[in-house]
This record gives sequence, structure tokens and C-alpha cells, in this order.
Amino acid sequence: MTNGFEFVQRPDEFSMTDACLVRIPSGILRKRELLRLYAEALDFPGYFGWNWDALADCLTDLGWFTEPRQVVIVHDSIPFQPKWTNRETYVSILRDVVASWGPGKPHECLCVFPEYCRDEIA
Repeated sequence: MTNGFEFVQRPDEFSMTDACLVRIPSGILRKRELLRLYAEALDFPGYFGWNWDALADCLTDLGWFTEPRQVVIVHDSIPFQPKWTNRETYVSILRDVVASWGPGKPHECLCVFPEYCRDEIA
């Protein structure tokens, strides 16, 4: 694991007991589809704004969880096409999110990607 990111050979087989798991399948090309996956898996509050800032805010807050939780986001691949702005923005948000949840914080976030994504994420 590297700073909140873990790279595995088979993300489809990755599981973690007692974690709140978000699965991001391959082939995501639309931001709205990605945001819907998060909103459903993490039961985002009604004020979720359906944009990048709202995603970042919700993932760094998690205030609607009544007790500390570990959130694990398992990706079958990186959403969007290479060199798309949405792809860069999304990875940047994940970097900020994992950095915001460190030791002594009430929640923890782990992002799991296939091994072949390591260079792009790092």
C-alpha cells in the first residue's frame, strides 16, 4: 500500500471485512455515472451537488456516518479515457481524499486499483 492507494492483480477479488466498499467497474465514461455509484454506495446526503467539488466535499467529510468507518474504493480500471480532463480531476480528488484521512482521524479511505495503473496513479 502506498499513501492510501493499493495496487492488486485482481481488484474484482478484493474485499475487506467491516469496510464500506465502493466498487467502480471498468468502462465508466460519464461523470454522472461515476458520481451516482458513489452517491448510492455511500448514501450521500441530499445536499450532494453532483459535481467534482461535491464529491470531494462528501468524501472528505463523511459526517453522516454515525461512527468511524473505513471506506474502500475498488476500481477495476481508472474511469474515463486517458488524457481526459475528468480522469485527471478524479485521480487528483482521490489523492486529496486519502491525504485528508490520516492517523487520528475518524475515518480512513483506501483506493484500490489494478497493478497496471500504478504508474499513472503515482
